[in-house]
Amino acid sequence: MSVRWHLAALALAAAPALAQQPPTKTTEQQARSYVASAFITGAAPVIMNEKVIVSPAVQQYLSLAPEADGPATYKAIMTVTGGKPLTVRRAAADEIAQSQAPAPVSEQPVFALEAGNATLIVQYDLERDNISFVGLPGAVATATPVTAPAPPEKMADTPAIPAAAPAAAALGSEQKPQQVVEPTVPRMAKPAAPAPVATPRPAQPMMSMQEPPQPPLKRSGPCVINPVMSDQDLVNCGARPR
Repeated sequence: MSVRWHLAALALAAAPALAQQPPTKTTEQQARSYVASAFITGAAPVIMNEKVIVSPAVQQYLSLAPEADGPATYKAIMTVTGGKPLTVRRAAADEIAQSQAPAPVSEQPVFALEAGNATLIVQYDLERDNISFVGLPGAVATATPVTAPAPPEKMADTPAIPAAAPAAAALGSEQKPQQVVEPTVPRMAKPAAPAPVATPRPAQPMMSMQEPPQPPLKRSGPCVINPVMSDQDLVNCGARPR
């Protein structure tokens, strides 16, 4: 069943009065509307011809088998367009040429189906009322198989350099003489001269300051008894003073 008959049956069920009027031929404007509604709803696989022609670029882009039929192609396209803002417009001449579309056929307009960043070229057969061809507006580069990098060549074993040999000898360069720094003997500070020690002077002998002995007193007068008797009074009274 074509899209036109499918939509016409829905219209007739809604309006029985129109059942007496046969459906008219699909126009290009109607075909554009059918394509848009089919890929917006995701519920109209009949929009695709059973033997739709799919370009090799689209087969690679959608991972389709060369023998994929119309429903399989529709399902693969929905994985790209589903849930995205969709626009259907008349395809430009260069887009038609690059899409590898068949030779232009009367009553088969070519549309550009845009969904997000993806653009597909579809050719609509107005007689059969379905899509007869799907292509891309530009060639798709074939994926180049990834080649594993070649393992690095094994380097020849380098003879071990004796530990005593300096690194400069291993590189073949002339070794520079090493600079020897003689240890510096610290200078000793000259000891300070000892402070002179004061020599104690010998003690001077103490001179006795005794008075020269005086001659003994002699009686010089009568004996007089006084309250305080002097040595002379004692001698006058017959006493001997000490």
